[in-house]
Amino acid sequence: MGFFRKKSVKQDVPPPRRNLCLAMVALERARPLPEGALLAFLEDHWKETQGAKDVRQEGDTLSFELGGALVTLTLMRTPIPWGDLEGPARAAWHWPEAAERLKAHLGHVIVTVLAPGMDRIEATLLLTRVVATVAATTDSSGVYWGEGPVVNAPDDFVEEAKRTSRERLPLYLWLAFHLVRNPDGTFSLCTSGMRSFDFMELELVASRSKPATLVDRAFNFAHYLLDHGPVLEDGHTIGLSAQERFRVRHLPSILDPARQVYRIEM
Repeated sequence: MGFFRKKSVKQDVPPPRRNLCLAMVALERARPLPEGALLAFLEDHWKETQGAKDVRQEGDTLSFELGGALVTLTLMRTPIPWGDLEGPARAAWHWPEAAERLKAHLGHVIVTVLAPGMDRIEATLLLTRVVATVAATTDSSGVYWGEGPVVNAPDDFVEEAKRTSRERLPLYLWLAFHLVRNPDGTFSLCTSGMRSFDFMELELVASRSKPATLVDRAFNFAHYLLDHGPVLEDGHTIGLSAQERFRVRHLPSILDPARQVYRIEM
């Protein structure tokens, strides 16, 4: 990826915060959490988590320490409010059955990871693995990642989580990629969820690429930022090869003009 330098512009990102990460697993039935199966699945699939310590079960809450982080699983015997799920379910082009599956759920598990000793990406990777563990060992009907917000089928979430690493971030689980068809037939794409990592969102505008290609580009640009930090200054260029040079601007969002984004002119 190539760049040319221009004067830096102040970026519209939220202030730093403690590494408290949260996601929810929708349940077909609100059954008690299977402590043994949960901990066994977690250790079998992610040995680098070093095993759970100080395991405590108090009513509908299971907590334990994992790799220096405090993990808390709380069973809620009510569904996630449909007002939170409706938009992400309607936008889930990757999961056509999302609305049907999620409307029928009867309970959910709130998964939190408090990891003051980890950076945001490490903490989010740990959260992803714990959420996948809950989805794999319960009667899950879907995963709700509120920072996107984005929803995913349980099996898809688990399989993607198994392949994750610091070098292969599961951005389809963490970010929403919103596609908009413009009147001239081109497509624009806007991300949501980058702000949870203290980055501006990405907007790829007026592209004649196929939607799948545009999503793939946005994924790679977002991954590049998470790998290297907020290095895309106003006026830089970015591309996936030596021949590509897409210009990056820091401009008001096409969706919310009060918010500044990385606008990539396609």
